[in-house]
Amino acid sequence: MGLLIKLLQLYVCIAVMVVGVLNSAESTVLIRFNQAPPSQSRLSTAVFHYTVQRPDGSNACNNNGCSIYCELDGQTLGPCPADIIELKNLTANCKHNFILNITTPDGVRNSTSYSWFIDTIPPTATIFSEQTYTNAEKIAIDVTFSEACTGQGGFVCVNSSNCDVLVNGPALVQANSLRTIKPNIKYSIDIILSLTSIYAHVVIKMADKFCTDQAGNYFMRTNGSVIIIHLDRRPVQGDLWTSIPSYMLGINGVPRTVLATNKPEDLEIFLDFSIPISNSTDQILTALHVNSGEFVPIHCQSHGNRRFFFRLKNVSRTEIITVELQAASVIGRTGTPVSPVAPLTFLYDSTEPAVGLSTNSPSVTKESNINVIVEFTKPVFGFEASMVKVVGGRLTRQELSRALYSLTVLAVSQSVVSIIVPAADVTDVSGNLNLASNQLEVKHYSTPAISLALHSFVNVGILATSLATAVLSLSLANLGAIGTLATGSTNIVYSGPSTNLHVIFHKLSYAKAPCKQRLS
Repeated sequence: MGLLIKLLQLYVCIAVMVVGVLNSAESTVLIRFNQAPPSQSRLSTAVFHYTVQRPDGSNACNNNGCSIYCELDGQTLGPCPADIIELKNLTANCKHNFILNITTPDGVRNSTSYSWFIDTIPPTATIFSEQTYTNAEKIAIDVTFSEACTGQGGFVCVNSSNCDVLVNGPALVQANSLRTIKPNIKYSIDIILSLTSIYAHVVIKMADKFCTDQAGNYFMRTNGSVIIIHLDRRPVQGDLWTSIPSYMLGINGVPRTVLATNKPEDLEIFLDFSIPISNSTDQILTALHVNSGEFVPIHCQSHGNRRFFFRLKNVSRTEIITVELQAASVIGRTGTPVSPVAPLTFLYDSTEPAVGLSTNSPSVTKESNINVIVEFTKPVFGFEASMVKVVGGRLTRQELSRALYSLTVLAVSQSVVSIIVPAADVTDVSGNLNLASNQLEVKHYSTPAISLALHSFVNVGILATSLATAVLSLSLANLGAIGTLATGSTNIVYSGPSTNLHVIFHKLSYAKAPCKQRLS
């Protein structure tokens, strides 16, 4: 209030003088404002002190003889006092206009007006930085004032300990970097971030009540006057995964986890990052490489640009698929490139396993034991002897591998023995049901006991030769698919994910068990 009184005293004798002339050029009066509010005021009251004089300096309104009328913002206030008036409860943050009309006792008229603005809005400032998430050593911030705030010294920044920009956290203001972009309105200054900090939050804010605007309002710190810098120099991790079912299989006695499916709708790839990244979906799509098919982005919630979804299309019916991410081209929002991401390998197979039956027995035989080879085109799971449909005999089973089985059918009557493996009884690792096998028929008849003994001896040799031939043929085909023909020991352990799937796709000695899925 004391400051306001001093300001008002300075307005004494500083007036807007308007000379009015009525009827005669020689007959004039002067209206002088000895006191008036400043052109910018924060007060809702205004005091006007005025005098009416003739050109010679004498009082034109002796003994209150003048007729004085006032107007405020276009509204007549009626008769006014002879020398002073106080206006109260004026509208804030609005321009006002006061008019004084004078008529002297001898009929001379004159008027004058005065305008001012009542401003009760305190000045503030907004802090902005393009690097709110950073791994840098130094960042720049902009300080923009809502209006000039030059009272009480205005905005200053002498050094890191005497600056109207305050910093909390492992950082400090570089005072000598202060730059004026727009005088009294916009400034730029650098903030130095500690090199010893890996992960921290730095709070930058304006001081409070350090300056005043033209109306005398003190600076007020608002939400925009505070900014948080997220300093993060940690590695950016990525995770490439899928919802395709996983299985634990044994390869040469070594357990391996394999992803496999026969459903096109399962071919969805997910990419997660430890922090949001700055790349767009199209840029991520460019960084993803796949050996078969093409990716289509699935637009859904990205969890703040931390998760991306893609669907794989145009894939052949049977394919070992490997997905890789060029991690160096993906940048976290702090500016740190993504660390290398392990590739993703899985089997997509939509072909049904076929099965064939063969025997070394002639189509007409007197042998009671009919030896049958059941051979699937690829490994299957859940095959049981009870699944084989036999008419005219009964069977036992000896398993050689997941794709090759030896069955012995005992003929129980002198008739045609019919053998078939029905469709949809077993599945491969991808979940495809088997096709039906060919139908094998052998006619059985009885022979004398001495002939039976001779033929049994010969038959054992033929069966051994047949089984050895089948196993050798299947093993050579398996090794050809793997791409390696071992000339030494066959106790080989395959470590690569793609190699595992090639082995699983063709190898015959493994067991299937569901594996709890891990998706993170």
